[in-house]
Amino acid sequence: KQTGWQLNLESRKAITFTDKKGIGRLRLVGSYDLHFYQPEQIKRVRLVRRANGYYCQFILSVDVQIKTEPTNKTIGLDVGLSAFYTDDQGNKVDNPKFLRTGEKKIKRLQRQLSRKQKGSSNRKKARQKLAKA
Repeated sequence: KQTGWQLNLESRKAITFTDKKGIGRLRLVGSYDLHFYQPEQIKRVRLVRRANGYYCQFILSVDVQIKTEPTNKTIGLDVGLSAFYTDDQGNKVDNPKFLRTGEKKIKRLQRQLSRKQKGSSNRKKARQKLAKA
């Protein structure tokens, strides 16, 4: 949302949604300090629902300039299936396989969930763990 919200200016620990959705005032909890940024730098606000709660995202307009100087060095990289990449000096980096490890974790959590009795609090806990994964 670019409009329809107002940040509490004195403490910056609350946000009020003034649109007709009926959300109202929300208290912001977290360690991230909004006093570092000016209110004019906040361009958009999003409310995001995750498995473990609701989050408020602030999209900022910040000009970042990184000055880099070329090193005039070149290397050769070979990207493959057995190794993530191999450079021209023979250094190999293994494939991290994030997808496979995540699939194994979800598979295990689904098995644990299916063994729980429906309506029990342990099933709710297992369902919450699966949703987070």
